[in-house]
Amino acid sequence: MILNNVKKIYFIGIGGIGMSAVAGIAKAKGFEVSGSDSSDVYDPSKAVLDKYAVSYHIGFDSKNITDFNLSVNDLVVAGAATDLENPELQYAKAQNFQIKGYPELLGLLVADKKRIVVVGTHGKGTTSGLIAFALKALEDSGFFVGAVLTDLQTNFYYGAGPNFVIEGDEYRSGVDDPRPKFAYYNPDLLLINNIEFDHPDIYKNLEAFKEPFKKLVSEMKEDSVIVYNADDLNVSEIVAFSRAKKVPFSLKEQKNYKLPGKAYAYDYLAAKITLETLGFDFSSFEKYFLEYTGVKRRYELIYENNVTIIDDYAHHPTAVRETLEATKEKYPNRRIVCFFEPHTYSRTKETLSDLKKAFQSADLVYIAEVYPAREQKLASSITGADVVKAISEYHKNVFFVSDKVDALEKYRAEKKEGDVVIVMAVGSFNTLVYDLKKELGAS
Repeated sequence: MILNNVKKIYFIGIGGIGMSAVAGIAKAKGFEVSGSDSSDVYDPSKAVLDKYAVSYHIGFDSKNITDFNLSVNDLVVAGAATDLENPELQYAKAQNFQIKGYPELLGLLVADKKRIVVVGTHGKGTTSGLIAFALKALEDSGFFVGAVLTDLQTNFYYGAGPNFVIEGDEYRSGVDDPRPKFAYYNPDLLLINNIEFDHPDIYKNLEAFKEPFKKLVSEMKEDSVIVYNADDLNVSEIVAFSRAKKVPFSLKEQKNYKLPGKAYAYDYLAAKITLETLGFDFSSFEKYFLEYTGVKRRYELIYENNVTIIDDYAHHPTAVRETLEATKEKYPNRRIVCFFEPHTYSRTKETLSDLKKAFQSADLVYIAEVYPAREQKLASSITGADVVKAISEYHKNVFFVSDKVDALEKYRAEKKEGDVVIVMAVGSFNTLVYDLKKELGAS
């Protein structure tokens, strides 16, 4: 096994939520860990690194690696956003150190566990978090989820139990590794809840998007299991490529627990069938379904008083539409106010025809500038104003906000008692919920 002779692991970009979690798992397994990031590290990553006493540097410098005294058997882990000109990455290559992305390392770290991998376009965080929450309580099993579980205040745990739950992302693994992250997780049980086109910056269309899922299921062994949503045609098409045992589920009668809407009903049903497939009776884990409050930034209730404030991560048109429909269902007699920050130029442009129709369950809509994430802005890039114009074809109360100050000023002028304010943001607007909470006089 590749980790047999490894004693030290160095993380370039250790401040990312995934990187810090894998660093924490590596430290929990006894490896000596260090790393660096370009700027200050914030929670939840900072809390993880502090908890596990992982030292790290601010700023990239090859001296950081030389001071860590790596041997040729040790590992360097480079985050997916690492610049190819990064001096630490260049030094590691020049020294012929083993360089991996964190998904590959994670797969190696939990190779001795039964791996439960949750994939799909929507709901991965909520569903994998729910399964993880239940399994930690039932048998002390571990997990790696892309967002912090609000009940446990962490996005990972390395437990003593036999299972390990992983949220399987379909995005590329590393700076020069185009393979999807889930390609490294070797699932013993794979859960597929839905498949819909996403990430147009690396997949040109739906057929291209489905290919890595087909490869994943086709490589699973006959004694492995796929739990899948039989109501989703794309999912049903994909699982046909596998020799694994198949356990379908369909939404007929499903108790909705705390989170509203059809999408969350599928998430809970998927988790229920997965746990039953693992051999647990519903009576043994229903209480954890009732206790579970979700993951941070996935329909997270931030404030409930004269105004309700909800923090959400929705950025795909389907997630936006279904989340707003669910909010209208949950609060039928109240005004729904939505702040939305479009995520990446490529996704926003590619999905605009669907995105412009996604806000009809909201009464008042504010659109921020497009958050570029990993993309560069060009003269031809779509703008927040373009998004406002498109939505205006279907919605009369949609307005552009240039920044968080502008957002607060505009809402201040329109605020009404009983408003339900939902903020859907991934980038610079992702703390707006706390600014709104403060605006309402709450600490």
